[in-house]
Amino acid sequence: MMRRTKVIATVGPACSTSDQITALANAGADVLRINCSHQSTQQISELIDRIRSAAPSVAILVDIQGPKHRYIGSEQMLHSGALITFALSDIGLSTTTDAREQGIEVGHRVLLNDGRLEVVIEKVGRDSIEVRVVQGGELKTGKGVNMPDTEVTDDLLTAKDRSDIAVARAKSVEAVALSFVQKPQDIEQVRELVGANVMVVAKIERPQALERISEICAVSDGVMAARGDLGVELPFEVVPAAQHKIARTALTQGVISICATEMLESMTTSTRPTRAEVADVTGAVRDGFDAVMLSGETAVGIDPPHAVEVMARICEAAEKEVVLPNLFADTNPLRAGVTASASALAKRMTADVLLSLTFTGHSALLLAACRPTAPIVAITPNEVVARQMRLVWGLYPITAERNSDLNQAISDALTEARKYRFIGPGNTVVICASRSNPRSNADTIWLHTER
Repeated sequence: MMRRTKVIATVGPACSTSDQITALANAGADVLRINCSHQSTQQISELIDRIRSAAPSVAILVDIQGPKHRYIGSEQMLHSGALITFALSDIGLSTTTDAREQGIEVGHRVLLNDGRLEVVIEKVGRDSIEVRVVQGGELKTGKGVNMPDTEVTDDLLTAKDRSDIAVARAKSVEAVALSFVQKPQDIEQVRELVGANVMVVAKIERPQALERISEICAVSDGVMAARGDLGVELPFEVVPAAQHKIARTALTQGVISICATEMLESMTTSTRPTRAEVADVTGAVRDGFDAVMLSGETAVGIDPPHAVEVMARICEAAEKEVVLPNLFADTNPLRAGVTASASALAKRMTADVLLSLTFTGHSALLLAACRPTAPIVAITPNEVVARQMRLVWGLYPITAERNSDLNQAISDALTEARKYRFIGPGNTVVICASRSNPRSNADTIWLHTER
């Protein structure tokens, strides 16, 4: 059985040499992530070049840091019930703009020490807030500050973020992930910077983004359930439901979805995952996510390739028990007309492979959105498109020239699929392509039996 759920591995100190990057790809990583929080812009540029050289067929996801707020004041002990005054600069907010103009209001919660401490705002000054301590403890410098009730009006991008995005665009990476998205306009702002050829993935890690998940999906190429900050800003017991909502909304709208954060966290220091982690990854597969992501497990873990292998094995085992609903076709009957029919035919015929002939990847994406029971082999002449498809559930891209004669193009596509052993004697293949224009959406379905 061919694995449908894609594996994203983060490149870090434990796996940043050319040999280590090649080992990640050989272990099953479909996408390699660069975390901009831990790299200078120059290091990001160099790492992109190294990945391209060591693993030319994998996709690159550049994860933009965004305006992460951290406490930079003096360390102190907060006692429950006490009143404390913080300068806006203490909690990483701008001091050039009035606090109220930044969306800060009385009654809003502020979470400190990465969510371990909680205070509630009782008074708002121009450049300071007075808070009452709800959950006390030791307040440490450098720890994360979260404001779950506040729609922060700071610029979404720092100067470094803009430089990192410029490098990502210049190097033609496949996708960028945008941190701390709150509204659709945030995605539109970044899309202007990255251009039309780079996918934009919205990281859903704020309640405001979760409330607007449909609108954000409508303008994004994908969404990520970034459970780190999401688990801080939401009550922990509702995070699984939020994760499910993110996956199903993305499925319904036909965009990519990624499940991230602490999926195999114990494998940072251990050679085996916990049973709870196996269940967590299995749950993400059942939710219908396109991809699952490894962070510290590969970036600083003791055996990054082994972590990738374990993630892939769990996904393969989970997929044997899962048949995903075609939510996309039910919601988008016009967009999914031909691809939903091809998917349904493949299921009725128990076809072995769906073969998609595509220039831009759009028809193959529509097929994948229908979550067919057969794997999708996508033939495209565009290497960038082929790498982007490495992000997508169930898609196996092949880069090959496209003949202008459709019958010859189909024959060539079957030859390529044979070469890579995607099809063999006796296999049933459902083929999707366009008769009217090679660059338009698929409009015709063929049925082929391999002799």
